[in-house]
Amino acid sequence: MTAAGTAIEDARAASVLAVAEDVFTTMVDGEPGHLRPRQGAAAPSGSRLHAWVDIAGTYPVRVVLAAGHGTARRLARALAGCGPEEDVDDAEVADAFGEVANMIGGNLKVTLPPGSRLGLPEVAEEPPAGEHRVNVTLEWRGDEIVVSMLALTRE
Repeated sequence: MTAAGTAIEDARAASVLAVAEDVFTTMVDGEPGHLRPRQGAAAPSGSRLHAWVDIAGTYPVRVVLAAGHGTARRLARALAGCGPEEDVDDAEVADAFGEVANMIGGNLKVTLPPGSRLGLPEVAEEPPAGEHRVNVTLEWRGDEIVVSMLALTRE
């Protein structure tokens, strides 16, 4: 990759990090400091839940949120204001995880050219298709969360 290409990827990663921090501060934790870049190597990937939103426009992208199932469940409890032992069902986890991806995607949309349009969130076990452009590995309350931007082919 060229120096210019690296600089662009670094700027995109910085935007993803800033948006994710804002979303978690506002929607999830109610205070800053619980989401930060993960130090060291990424944890081995196991079974993960993926939530994503597509942004159509001049440069179509897919914004993906990925985390282990336990992390997604804790995130759903935090988003709903539940205690650490309160149960949330799978539908609530999917809704909450999709909503966080939607908020991150919506905030990243403003960094794209005018006329970009945000799609509806989707949630699945399998990772969605797309060419990886940016991966930001984060740590939220000790758990790994990855936010990615994927390039999509124009339709």
